[in-house]
Amino acid sequence: MSKRRSIADQVGSEPVDVLARRPSKAKRDRSWERKHEHLVVTYRGVPPELQEQLKAVARQVGVTVGEVARAFLEYGLDAYEKGELELDPVLLTGKYSLFPGGVSPRDSR
Repeated sequence: MSKRRSIADQVGSEPVDVLARRPSKAKRDRSWERKHEHLVVTYRGVPPELQEQLKAVARQVGVTVGEVARAFLEYGLDAYEKGELELDPVLLTGKYSLFPGGVSPRDSR
């Protein structure tokens, strides 16, 4: 039998022992996040004005912004499947967009 020990013999018999990491003891300063809380963007590509409207609806009905976003997504998908919502993508420099120039029809009102 070889005198070399396997990794399992060195750190424990379970594979989890090999992969386990000790938790970090680093204390993180979260003051920047607290100070710049208003700059946090949660939905990529959604203008800040629209995000504020989502937050306002969430406050009004007493639920999270994620639940409001989900409700609107489900409603929109249902409307699209029923043919009540039409999407007409436009080709822009190698990609399609529903908002040419980054402006939605809602912004032009």
